[in-house]
Amino acid sequence: MSCARPLKLSERVFRLSSMAFWLFSYLRPAEPPVKAILSKLRPSKRLVVILAAAFAVSAASGGAAVYVGRDRLVARLSEPSASGLECTALRTLKLDHRGQRWIRMHVKTDSAAGPERVRTALRVVGAFAKKERADLYQVVVLDAAGPEERAAVRGAAIGAEVLFAPGPQSVKGMGEPFRASYNDGTANPDGMFHGKLVSLGLDEVHAIMAKMDDHSLCIDPAAAEAEDAEAPAVSESSEHPAESAEAHGGH
Repeated sequence: MSCARPLKLSERVFRLSSMAFWLFSYLRPAEPPVKAILSKLRPSKRLVVILAAAFAVSAASGGAAVYVGRDRLVARLSEPSASGLECTALRTLKLDHRGQRWIRMHVKTDSAAGPERVRTALRVVGAFAKKERADLYQVVVLDAAGPEERAAVRGAAIGAEVLFAPGPQSVKGMGEPFRASYNDGTANPDGMFHGKLVSLGLDEVHAIMAKMDDHSLCIDPAAAEAEDAEAPAVSESSEHPAESAEAHGGH
């Protein structure tokens, strides 16, 4: 029977080292799957360039969208108001005409285009009709630099005018509930208009009033002094509202 050859010291060291390496490899925790996958990914330069370009385009598009959105907001704010302009009441006349109640208002606005003036008149006449009952309402819009005297409110002084009769069949000269018109000219330094008269149809009037989001009256400086006082009734001799000397004087 043969005896095993004793191992040399170098062989023993080699075997022990091999066993230790194997044992360390066996006991080492496994690498996380995601990390292992990512470690194997090596994106090409072409892919990196494409992704960078896509990101740049996306950022530019977002910036352009913000810029366009801001422009639209500015444009919307600069658009004329659907309800017209702020105005100041010059006078309100409450007239007794052959058993009917007529209310006539003279109001002033800053310089504005004709359509804005007539929208203002329509808003005011609608607001006043909800506040007080009458057979006929009339709103005349003057320029801020226009005349102050009642007798001077005629012809070229009128920037826009609206007549409203809730029951037009009972008011002579009113075939429809509304008669609305404006002067398409620009007010001169004296507050006079020398353009052409533009009349609105009933459908146009209804469309304008349907879009209004403000139904306020004009600012009335005298309201604080006589809030509850009523103006005395004044006898009115004119038979037709269209023949009113104040509302339809010659240009």
